[in-house]
Amino acid sequence: MNHVQDNQSNDSVKTCWSKIKAEKGADAFIDDFYHFMFKHHPEIRHLFPEALLDQKTSLIATLDNVINGIDYIEALEQELIALGHRHKNIGIEKEMFDIFITTIVESANNASNSTLTEKELIAWEEAFQKISNVMLKAYS
Repeated sequence: MNHVQDNQSNDSVKTCWSKIKAEKGADAFIDDFYHFMFKHHPEIRHLFPEALLDQKTSLIATLDNVINGIDYIEALEQELIALGHRHKNIGIEKEMFDIFITTIVESANNASNSTLTEKELIAWEEAFQKISNVMLKAYS
């Protein structure tokens, strides 16, 4: 993917995220995210606290940070690696990052009333694959 396409994809994700927050709200988005993740992957529920309030707040802040900074992922590298270490230390396995990516894309599409184009869905997937790849450096 060239730099122009990469920026367009990143812009697509940032625009969609802003629209989701304005129309649906970040809290509702995160509620859907955890609902979908635990519905499709109940085997990972034990890795999360029973009460998800702090977890939700943390995830919203992280999503804002990484989505708004996606064009400058290198600047977030140390923060993302530290986040990767926290995930590793609580028992999140490398393979589980794919669950997160799939669920975040599903949640974005759901929050957009299933109106995201194939290109937009791919942009979300690629953005979070990039972010995951940096976090996974903590597993090396």
